[in-house]
Amino acid sequence: MLASHKREGDDMHSGIRACLAALFALAFPSAALAQTPVPGATVTVNVEGVRSAGGRVTATLCSEAPTVYCSTYITRSPAAAGKVQLSFTGVAPGRYALSSVHDENGNGRPEIPPEGLGLGNNAFAPMFDATAIVVKGNATYSIQMNYPGSINSGSKGIAPPKGTVRIDMRENGLYGEFYAPERPKNSTTRFPAVIVLEGSAPGLHDISYLASQFASNGVAALALAYWGEQGLPSTLEGIPLEYFDTALAALKARPEVDGDRIGVLGVSRGAEAAFMLAARNPSIRAVVAAGPSGVLWQGYNPKAPGQGGPAWTLAGQPQAFLSPDISLYDPKAMPLMYTAALAKAGDTSPAIIPVERINGPILMMSGQEDQIWPSAQMAQLIEGRLLKNSFKHDVETIVYGGLSHSILGASPTAIPRALEFFRRTLTK
Repeated sequence: MLASHKREGDDMHSGIRACLAALFALAFPSAALAQTPVPGATVTVNVEGVRSAGGRVTATLCSEAPTVYCSTYITRSPAAAGKVQLSFTGVAPGRYALSSVHDENGNGRPEIPPEGLGLGNNAFAPMFDATAIVVKGNATYSIQMNYPGSINSGSKGIAPPKGTVRIDMRENGLYGEFYAPERPKNSTTRFPAVIVLEGSAPGLHDISYLASQFASNGVAALALAYWGEQGLPSTLEGIPLEYFDTALAALKARPEVDGDRIGVLGVSRGAEAAFMLAARNPSIRAVVAAGPSGVLWQGYNPKAPGQGGPAWTLAGQPQAFLSPDISLYDPKAMPLMYTAALAKAGDTSPAIIPVERINGPILMMSGQEDQIWPSAQMAQLIEGRLLKNSFKHDVETIVYGGLSHSILGASPTAIPRALEFFRRTLTK
């Protein structure tokens, strides 16, 4: 095994945090968040789609690129069903990432999902450039509040970028959107392809953005929902692993796809599914895992966090899983729940994914300051297992200093790296 280790972004702002941890901080007034009014612009934000009058709505403007979740300016208002209008005053000229949260139960701890998140420009991913507005004077903006913990209703993901096509893939119980480069009429060109899997956010959500970016750069991609969409389980529990086998077969059958050049990308919990798919299907030739885990964790129910059953099944049988130690729950130190469970389980747990069976190179990307779970540590455990089993393919592990859980949304280099990895490994 040829292993490559990189640490990136140590000179970046350390203010990047994963959604839950960062937005937790935004829920509380503090000296650090207090703003001294200065002459400047008034920025008005109309937050649309607020689903109830419960709790309050908070909006922030963040100037600390590349992070989205900081509070250079912050404003709050009691929630109201429909639309909530908030205003920032004394905003200095500049470029700011805009975001908003709905602390619906009013407990001062945004829980996303199921509570709401809105991003500037209605961006599909929490990336600075995608959510940024430029303040030159008084202005009004509108953003849509989204509730990731709610069952979606027929999402088709984002529109296909110029030069690409988007095709619904709904056969055989699948719920996906296929993005591919446009081909001239009667062309027989076949592209390498990637299955893209989200984590604990249901539906297509951010992954359609990733899939579209790959397609824009010559790699076809299937953004595949596996829970929280019409016809799919309503929670991340009891997901049949055969579902991903079906998706792989459907992708191979597409005329635009070279069936000998297929990879998979999994984000967070989706990395579990990606590793399991690749370990069971040697035709998967490359794997990218962002914020990965090398073990199967307890299922996830947004309405009852910590009380889920098995996340995955195979041949109708629940797969062994680890449960985070919820007695250690601390919204500012969530990885502790997982590190305790990993230490107790050891290296012989049946919940460990047999990553050594994967038939191709692996790229893992983690944040050194992951506030959701210990992805950098789990990437090291995966690499150790591969080394112990004399894994014959290349493994690249990148740890981003100063970044948290949302690597693909936070680092400007992460998506290009994943794309370059697939282009290099899915060659003929």
